[in-house]
Formats: sequence, C-alpha cells, structure tokens
Amino acid sequence: ILDLSYDISNGLYAALSGSIVASNEGLRPLGLTLNGGYARPIGRGLSADVGFVHWHYSHYSEVPTGRAYSELYAGISAKNVGTRFSLSPNYVGQSRWTLHGEINGHADLTPNLYLDGELGALFPLGNYGTTRHVRPIWDARVGLAQRVGRISLHAAVSARGKRSDVYGSWGRRRVGVILGISTAL
Repeated sequence: ILDLSYDISNGLYAALSGSIVASNEGLRPLGLTLNGGYARPIGRGLSADVGFVHWHYSHYSEVPTGRAYSELYAGISAKNVGTRFSLSPNYVGQSRWTLHGEINGHADLTPNLYLDGELGALFPLGNYGTTRHVRPIWDARVGLAQRVGRISLHAAVSARGKRSDVYGSWGRRRVGVILGISTAL
C-alpha cells in the first residue's frame, strides 16, 4: 500500500492511497482510494471531521469487473476513541443507499506497540431484492502495530456478519487477515 496525504493548517486535508496484490500473474493493482475533507477542534479534546471518499477496486479484488463507490462521512473523535457515520448512494457499486456507523479506538500498550480496533454496522436503506427491511451487517477489526525505528509493522483481523444481498457475489469472505509495513517520509 502506498499512502500519500497532506494536511493544511486550516483543517483541510486530502489523501491518495493505492494498493497492489501478489497474484499468479505477478504484482497487480488492487485498489485506489481518494479522500478529502475538513477537520477542526470543537473543544474539550474533541475534533469534528467531515469529508468525501471514493474507493475503486480492480478485478483482482475477486470482483469480476471491479467495483467503485463513494461515501460522504462525518465524525467526532477524542484522543483514543472516535465515531463516524458514512452515507453512500452506491455502496460496493450496486446503486444502493447505505449508512455505516462505527466506533474506533486505540490503546498504547508500550511506547512502540499499540492495539487498535473498530466495531461497526452497515444499515441498508430502501428496498433490497425481495426484502423491504434488511438487518444491519456487523463488522469488526482488531489489530496490533509495532514501531521499529521509522517503520511500523501492522497485523489485523477483520470480520463481518453473515453474507447479505447488500454485497452481492462480492460478499463471500467474512474474515480476513491484514498484514502491512509503513513508514512516514
């Protein structure tokens, strides 16, 4: 993954993230994320954040034709915990409105080791196939990161509730392991 981001002192920010995957064809593009928004302190150690994100996944993400979707989001965060709500008119490229709510947190276990996690729920809005009301789909992630000098090593497990027609054929896997290495330039 390559992440580039820029924060301006007035609260505006922008980010670009790209990822690759190792396949039997060699290294191939997996996804691209564009993000922009505005964040500002709102008092007593809290900050508010609003923005837009666009996700694009190639067919190497197990989606035959690739998928793209966009979200508007708003959230509030403190030092170690935050919450965010995201609204999408075309979640996972399916022309279906959804609302996703999440709570994120992290804890420093040592000066160079921290634990982070997320608990969320995706709420389909409107009519999905044969059902008028679809239950929320729960998701969770827990991870560890170890700083070694300027490098951070990351490992996480991500899971979500039962398959739903919200994801279509893209929703086969329910548990994933994420490994990463990052550094600040």
